[in-house]
Amino acid sequence: MKPQLTLQTPLELPKEEISNYLNQLWISEENDNSGANTFTLMIWQPAWLEQCLVQTGLINGPITGNLTSEIIAVAKKYILEAGLPLTTSLNSDELLHLLRANLSKKEFEDFRGQFFESSISTLNPRRLITLAPTLNQKSEIKTFVSAYCPLSESPGVQPICGDLVVIRGDSNAIKNNGLRIIDGLSITDLPSWLWWNGSLDESPEIFDYFVKNGQRLIIDTAFGTPKRCLKVLDQLKKEKKAINDLNWVRLKSWRESLAMIFDPPSRRPILEHITDIDVDIVGDHVVQALFLISWISDRLGWSFAKVKKEKESVKIEFERENGQKIFSSINPLPVGIPSIHSGQIIGLRLISKISEVPKNNTCIILGCESVECMRLEAGGMADMQLIEQVVSNSFSSSESEVSKLLGSSRGKTSPLFENTIKIAFQIFNNFNN
Repeated sequence: MKPQLTLQTPLELPKEEISNYLNQLWISEENDNSGANTFTLMIWQPAWLEQCLVQTGLINGPITGNLTSEIIAVAKKYILEAGLPLTTSLNSDELLHLLRANLSKKEFEDFRGQFFESSISTLNPRRLITLAPTLNQKSEIKTFVSAYCPLSESPGVQPICGDLVVIRGDSNAIKNNGLRIIDGLSITDLPSWLWWNGSLDESPEIFDYFVKNGQRLIIDTAFGTPKRCLKVLDQLKKEKKAINDLNWVRLKSWRESLAMIFDPPSRRPILEHITDIDVDIVGDHVVQALFLISWISDRLGWSFAKVKKEKESVKIEFERENGQKIFSSINPLPVGIPSIHSGQIIGLRLISKISEVPKNNTCIILGCESVECMRLEAGGMADMQLIEQVVSNSFSSSESEVSKLLGSSRGKTSPLFENTIKIAFQIFNNFNN
């Protein structure tokens, strides 16, 4: 998707004048034009990595808030040259800490909030509100306002316009003053979404403010410590908040591939005799692997029994209703290049033992590439029936995934995901017991 700019440079206004300006903006247009009748999207958009790379001179400005291919390439190269572990993700504290040690004091153009992908703008959000925290810890609140109209690819089609507000300043200034500005910007009759486009570990007071005010949430549990991420999910589930997690969304191809394998009726009996599940991940962030294992256990009616965290893996035990045990393992693996999302699944192996005769048993392997499939074949499984499938693992931008969620108008948590959260939290909560 191509990024789009607003049709005019956002106007810097005192915070006291924003509401009145927005009202006048639509009154001054044609009488029947009051802006799009869709939704409000609020975005927490720190873009720490991009800010650091720009301020260290590794990439040129302006700051846009989009994770471009240039940012990904430069960050991966820096990780390798700095000697950080290959499992270091692009949003890790280790990488950001190293970059922050070499920041310049120059001012750079900051286009966050007015530079967004067409995948979102073509959904015609009525109001876009961007919270853009800065690296400078002494940065006071600045507010900017503008109108925008999505660029239509169809000639003669009248665009549906909206408006945007950017609130920029350091995190403390946003917490102390920026949130009060947002209070006066809500449109009562329209649904409101919050996209928390950053780590769940940062600015918990700001995050909690949005949770309490009832926004539909879009988060990414690949960013933040597993403990914090799962605690947030459990809290939101208990409070019956609408949760959409990009880390869960990225599991879709794995869940669909596994379901397709068992689509033929002749393969259904295999499910009743699964004894082992191995999940390989990049790095040691276990949340996505817990999601996949929890989803499988929920679909097949297994009960969680116990978990043991070992030095190089996590061992989880389940039981069927008949008392049979299922053993699962999450295996962090070193990889050749740094990853965008820590904990991304790269391989899955299921073993089903239907009899004492090895050739009647089945080994199912899913890998994000053929090399991973070959690795999972090792371990004495050659005498079993082998079912292999390579799962598409192509990178999709967060903006693209968010636009799909917004387009689906999901105002509540998926029941499948809700059950998965319950089991994943139960497992993680017993890690050290």
